[in-house]
Amino acid sequence: MYIRVGRRPEENRLSESRPVTLAMRPKPYLSLDDFHINESALSVRLSEMVNNLAKAVIQSLNSPSPIEVIRLFGHTDSTGNEKYNLGLGDRRARAVAAALQNKLKAFPDRVKIVVEPSPGERDPTADNQTGEGRARNRRVEVFITTGVVIPPIKKPIVLKIPQLPPESVIRTRPDRFSQTIPPPPRPLSLQKWLDEQLRGPLSPWVRRRIRDAILTGSCALLEVEFGRAGGTLSEKQKQELRDKCRDIAKRPVR
Repeated sequence: MYIRVGRRPEENRLSESRPVTLAMRPKPYLSLDDFHINESALSVRLSEMVNNLAKAVIQSLNSPSPIEVIRLFGHTDSTGNEKYNLGLGDRRARAVAAALQNKLKAFPDRVKIVVEPSPGERDPTADNQTGEGRARNRRVEVFITTGVVIPPIKKPIVLKIPQLPPESVIRTRPDRFSQTIPPPPRPLSLQKWLDEQLRGPLSPWVRRRIRDAILTGSCALLEVEFGRAGGTLSEKQKQELRDKCRDIAKRPVR
């Protein structure tokens, strides 16, 4: 940590060519005002404010936006001549810088404190015609610059998968109990079932009439065809055919 004092040449040219107005001034992070008249020492109140500022800086060091630079500008009220007020403003800024440096001595390389040249009385924020306004102008303004902490890139986890041998070490014979079970046979369609039931001495014409009666659910017509078939079909066969016909007749008409 170090304290820098001085003004760059380009800053001198800028301040001479374009005077900074109140509307153009950036707002400070903190204003340590109400210095005693013609003094640069820190009062109890100002010392407490500097202490709180140091705590805020220390807390920021572990955050994503740590405070890296603290810039201090010392100011005065309008009493006294201009040359004297320039030196008084510098002394006030140096007093704050020294107190901050003492509070932040455990972090010498983390925070930089810069004392900028004092504008003296030329940059008031309040009316110098009142006592309250002059007290507000006797101040040190604190400006901060924060950085950005980029989190480290985590290396991807690489899993090492052991290589297996090309073939199993132990070779076994297929177990008959572990073979795939074949699917059950598909049931016969009704028409094929009827063809098997009606095989025999029935004439093709009667066989076709009985089959059509069952497929259409015409159970009355089926009984007529049974009469034409005579004793060719057994009572058991007839009952099975009647049951199929009733099942077909019960189905809803689509």
